[in-house]
Amino acid sequence: MTRFVFASLIALGAAASLSSVAQAQDEPARGIYAVARAGASVNSEQKFDVDSLPSQFDDKTKYKTGLTGEIGGGYDFGMFRVEQTIGYNGNSLNLKDLGTDNLPASGRTRSYNVSVSGYVDIPLHAVFVPYLGGGIGASRVDANLSRTGANGLSSSYAGKDWGMTWHGDAGIGINVAPKTTIEVGGRYSQTSKLAFDGQDAGAATRYEPKPRTLSGTIGVRHIF
Repeated sequence: MTRFVFASLIALGAAASLSSVAQAQDEPARGIYAVARAGASVNSEQKFDVDSLPSQFDDKTKYKTGLTGEIGGGYDFGMFRVEQTIGYNGNSLNLKDLGTDNLPASGRTRSYNVSVSGYVDIPLHAVFVPYLGGGIGASRVDANLSRTGANGLSSSYAGKDWGMTWHGDAGIGINVAPKTTIEVGGRYSQTSKLAFDGQDAGAATRYEPKPRTLSGTIGVRHIF
């Protein structure tokens, strides 16, 4: 009887140890991670504030689908992550309904961004984990735009300036390995506090565009 009880206790102890190991393996990894994302800015525009009128620019100017991406690092606390990234976004002017052979228009916008972000991972599933978050930072914007109106007058600007940028993110993480996650996400971002010197009908004018972008990305995070 004593031997049976002793053997039973050993079996229970072994089972408990195996259960603890399995539970530890099921727990998500935490710590320092690297991240890289790339995708397309599918709906880009900028809104103008101009000091002098009339202007040959519309209140909102549309841009073609462009490229976006970022790399960086962060720390995963479990359900909450913080990260710092550097990124790029570039778009060319959408000439539809804006320029013609007789009334030309041209333009592009490129930005290099540095931001600090925070994310909340929602543990609804062991493999598929939705997340929400956002960030704030600074953008170095290189932009130019010109347009000639039906009256023969033209407006234009070109230059570089620093602006304040913020973004809101949502997506889903797919845990493909204990320390590796594939992301599929969307982002809305906006940059303000920009100012470019230009001209409107031959007169000096300061333009203050606010670029706004909706983008989709695919990325990968790996915890070290």
